[in-house]
Parts: sequence; structure tokens; C-alpha cells
Amino acid sequence: MTADRRGLRWLLASLALQNLGRRKARSFLLIAAVAVASGVVFTGATLMRSIDSSMAVGFTRMGADMMVVPEGALTNITAALLTVEPTDLVLDADLFAKARLASVSRAAPQKIARVEHSGIGSHHEPADLIGFDPVLDFTIQPWLVEKLNRELQPGDVILGAGREAPLGSQLLIFGKPHTVYGRLGKTGVGTHERGVFMSFGTLDALAMSIGSHGSGHGGGSPPAALQPGKVSGFLLELAPGAAPLQARFAILSTLKGVKVVTGDSTMSGIRQGLAALLDGILALMVLMFASTALMVCVLFSAIVTERRGELGLLKAIGARRSQIVGMMVIEAVIATGIGGALGVVLGILVMRLYERSLVYYLENVGVPFVWLDTPQMVAVAVAAIVLASVIGALGALYPAWRASRSDPYDLVRGEG
Repeated sequence: MTADRRGLRWLLASLALQNLGRRKARSFLLIAAVAVASGVVFTGATLMRSIDSSMAVGFTRMGADMMVVPEGALTNITAALLTVEPTDLVLDADLFAKARLASVSRAAPQKIARVEHSGIGSHHEPADLIGFDPVLDFTIQPWLVEKLNRELQPGDVILGAGREAPLGSQLLIFGKPHTVYGRLGKTGVGTHERGVFMSFGTLDALAMSIGSHGSGHGGGSPPAALQPGKVSGFLLELAPGAAPLQARFAILSTLKGVKVVTGDSTMSGIRQGLAALLDGILALMVLMFASTALMVCVLFSAIVTERRGELGLLKAIGARRSQIVGMMVIEAVIATGIGGALGVVLGILVMRLYERSLVYYLENVGVPFVWLDTPQMVAVAVAAIVLASVIGALGALYPAWRASRSDPYDLVRGEG
């Protein structure tokens, strides 16, 4: 029984291939149309994901949309970055977690302490020790130009561009060894250039050493920012659609004793508009695949009409309805599957052109282009081919099912 079924499937596939070969021009046009649609979808999906990832990296390098610090705190505003300056004024670390402001998408807390006699460089050289939450951070880690091939761990430090030390080497801070995990690119911002960045846990472990070695706070106590549950300030990213003025009003009306510093609103608008643009591209790709499915359905309706006599003879000699439908569906799947595979090849060639135009432009303006890695690109290619095959099957299913319901006599006479 199993051998008979395999033989039947092979026979249906052979008939489907013969039918495609009999009408070479029509088969070529069908495959070409599916190839173009699949190529557009594959290229669009790959570029959309790559551009999304690239813009995420590029825009996070632009820093935060807003910064919230205590009233009276010093801030540093540049065209690229908002940064908190060392201060004795602090905020509660759970300030935004309690407020739950709808206009704020992310709030990254930071602790900053300016210390002397730290042992970094010259013993009398002041250094900015900056603590951050690696999970919430979106303004420090995007600037990493080199790092160890692992996740940030307790005891690791990240150096600003103005400090030199080999990756993986030991850096003594107040006599305690720390591993150099990575180095930031040049930002032109003082705290980022000379800073030593670490997780909150690593910085908290240095709190007593900072106080006992005299950081200008007296009494052997650590700076206020290193007290449990306190931070120097928050760097904010606005939620999609939230206007800076709206967010500023919401923050000042909800939180007391804070100052709001706004960055370049142009970057906020571009970041929010990009999400809408990518959603629009996705909708266009869905419409293109739907139109391709309709085209395949219309084409196979014409094919079934043309071959009614052949289908009638097959039914007359004992072919079942499922076999008739199966033959037509297999024919469609073969044609559209080949079209999908050719579309992927076409898409890869098109993306080579993008490397010399869009990618080159983005890299010139300082936005690194992040292509999908090989496994993800292969997954997108397979998905495009499978979708093309599914569209072929769905497009041929109804015309074939309708023809299979007709009597052999009516099919041979061309009626029904």
C-alpha cells in the first residue's frame, strides 16, 4: 500500500512537470511573476530587519531624548549626547518605576562619582566612576567599539575612549582588580571620554573605598549617589508618538524636585517616524503577496478551463477527485516554489547594489549598517520560498476543486 501511494505521488508529480513543460511561455511568466514578488518580499524583509537593527544602534548612539536630574544638578548637553555630571544631589532609584509614565518608553538610571587617588593612571588624576544597569542601559553599551566575547560580569569595567588598557587586562581601582571588558568610541563628551563605566553592583562594592580614600565628601562616607537606592539621574527614551513637550509636562507634574533637560527633538521625531515607516513597508509586502495569490488563482482558473478535456479523461479512467486536485496543486507548488527560489537569488543580487548605495551612505553619516546574520537570512529565504509555494497551492486549490466536482462527460464537452 505504501509503495502504491509513493508511485501515485511520483506519477502526479511527473504529470505536473509535463504540464509545465507543455506551456513553456506560460510557465515562464508564472515563475517570473512569483520570482519578482518573492524577491521583493525577501529583499524588503531582510533590509527592513537590517535597517531596523542599524537604526536602533545608530539612534541609541544619539543618546537619550530627555534627562531627569535633581533640581540644581549640573548637566552636559551636546549635539549628540545628554550626560549627567557628578553631583551630591540624588534621586530615588525607583522613581520612574513608581510613576509609570505612558510617555516614557525606557528610563536608564546612572550613578556618577568623581574621585581622586583611585589608582587609575596617575594617583592624583581625578576619574569619573559611572555605574549603570546593563539591562536598562541604552546610552553606554551602544558606544562599545570593542569588547570581550561574553556578557558583562561583576568586576568588569568599560573604559572611555580617553583611557588606554588592553581588553581582558586587570585595572586596579583603589587597589581592587577589575577586568577591562570593553572600550567606548570617541564621543567628544568629557564624562564618556575619561569615564570608567561599570554595573551598579561593581560600583557599590567600591563605595566604602571611595569614602575612605577621600573623594571630597568628608567623614569617610561615600558620595550620596552611591547610597543604596539612590542615583544621580535618569536618561529617558520617549514612547512612540509621545511629544517632548507632553512628556516634559507629565514628568514635572508627577515628579517633584526634578529638572528635565531635553535633547535634540529632531532625533526623537526621526526615531518615532522610522517605526511607522517600517510598518508601512510591511503592509505593502503583505499586499504584494496577496495580489500574487490572486494572480495565481486567476491564472490557474484559466489553466483548468483550458484543460477540462484532459481532466475529464482522467476522471473517466478512474482518477479520484483528490488525485485531480493533487495534480493541479503539485503543479502550482512546483512552479511557485521555483519562482520563490529564483526570487531569493534575485533579492541577494539586489542587496549587493544596496551595499554600494544605502549602506555606504549610512556608514558615511555614522550609522553602522547591521546585516542580518547568516542563520537569520537563511530563515527569511526559506520563509519566502515556503510562502511562495503556499500561495501557489492556495491559488490552484479552488479552481482544481471546482473542476474535480464536475462529471467527466461535462468536462470533456467543456461544460459546467
